[in-house]
Amino acid sequence: MDNLGEVLKKLREAAGFISGDHIAGGLGVSRTAVWKYMNQLERYGYDIDKSKGKGYRLINTPDRLYAWEIDRYRTSAKIGSKIIHRDNLDSTNSFAFSLAMGGEPEGTCVVAESQSKGRGRLGRKWSSPESTNIYLSVILRPSVHPSVVYPITFLSSLAVSDTIEQSTDLKPTLKWPNDVLIGPRKISGTLIELSTEADMVRFVVIGIGLNVNLEMKDMDREIKPKATSFLAETKKTYERPRVCGILLSNLERYYGVFKDEGPRAICDIWEEKAQICGKYLEINQMGEVYSGRAKGIDRDGAILLEINGTTKKILAGDVNF
Repeated sequence: MDNLGEVLKKLREAAGFISGDHIAGGLGVSRTAVWKYMNQLERYGYDIDKSKGKGYRLINTPDRLYAWEIDRYRTSAKIGSKIIHRDNLDSTNSFAFSLAMGGEPEGTCVVAESQSKGRGRLGRKWSSPESTNIYLSVILRPSVHPSVVYPITFLSSLAVSDTIEQSTDLKPTLKWPNDVLIGPRKISGTLIELSTEADMVRFVVIGIGLNVNLEMKDMDREIKPKATSFLAETKKTYERPRVCGILLSNLERYYGVFKDEGPRAICDIWEEKAQICGKYLEINQMGEVYSGRAKGIDRDGAILLEINGTTKKILAGDVNF
């Protein structure tokens, strides 16, 4: 954003009005350039009070997932270092996947205000109304064998869980393999897509949908009984760029554990946080239902289910508690 970002920063730092001369002098540009920057900010949705003889004053900031707004709260070094913002996409994952195929570097993040064809696991629709939630996809390029890449799915749910705890008073729970719940209702889901070769992972795209300011009345009829949001649970609205910045920072922290300590470490963290051991579960795997007590998570991310004294390893499926 360069000078535009600096102009916005000066507006935020000012106690009241700040003169065009002061901004121009600080940036080494003309007053005409400052005036153009103000007009540009207004086009982005910023409410700026312009007063002859006084200068400029920032009145309101749009709740938009602009890169420079997210960067105010992001502490990650790589994940989110490049953020591509769009008003609408068919799917952030589809867009990020095409970018990754073209060589887009690790850490690039795609965010959208809405999605027309948002997707969840197993081809399910992800409801994506405009400017209420967070829809993002991150490109990762881990140097691992395809056989050990599956635990990356836990990175997102762990990062989302921490983000919820840091942003609200809510106590999330984790549902295998990648859902985050508040009570019995789903507040976030993940879609992992990857490209591999015989002995290496080319890239992974982590797509995250997180319900933030979605009202119950605006939820699709089919998801209303089983979905929730920050707003629905707390009766408060939240600054989405702040939530997004915290989320990207948490995602990088867990990705660091994955790279430095290995997939097993991430599985152990997820298993402990989910407190899954000993729970009685029903897992639907392509129409076949398995019931038993969870013994934990295997090193490849599979769930270990004890059924009549025998341990069955299940790598994919839908869980019912």
